[in-house]
Amino acid sequence: MRKLILIAGPSGAGKTTISEYLTREFAIPRVVTHTTRPMRQEEVPNQSYYFESDASFEKLHFFEHIKYGSYQYGSSKEALDEAWQEHELVSLIVDINGVRSYLTALKQQVYFLYVTTSTKKELAARLMQRGDSPAKISERLSGSELNELPKSLKKQAHILVNDDWATTTKKLATLVPKLLKA
Repeated sequence: MRKLILIAGPSGAGKTTISEYLTREFAIPRVVTHTTRPMRQEEVPNQSYYFESDASFEKLHFFEHIKYGSYQYGSSKEALDEAWQEHELVSLIVDINGVRSYLTALKQQVYFLYVTTSTKKELAARLMQRGDSPAKISERLSGSELNELPKSLKKQAHILVNDDWATTTKKLATLVPKLLKA
């Protein structure tokens, strides 16, 4: 059965690091999402994002999408189907609202991995290390960000506390074979 590892959590928890690790160590690709913003110099088309026009974006079937400023972002049924043509197990990073959409649409095909740290102090240190401004860090840690785990999703969430990378990789090494057999 095709499966989707849905990765959500607060900024700085390690979602992208985990997704990249799954790709590198287990050949579990990340589902490519869509945006209407211009491509940045370091980005690769159809790998970093599917870069869309407003017209092409409108034609897609989204599990979830959002508008930031004048640009749109979203994850589509088309992109997931394309990823599943190549691999039975794929990953995708989304915000909490995206989690709800995927759980509703795909039910048992979704393994919801909620990545966090044991303290906000650890998150703050990571955000500082990656260069976020103190104002942005304060905003992200105030709870205003849409990535805190609501009580309504706790039952479906598999919580991964990512305080120590060696421990996290051991947990992932135990998890992935189980998902590949399911």
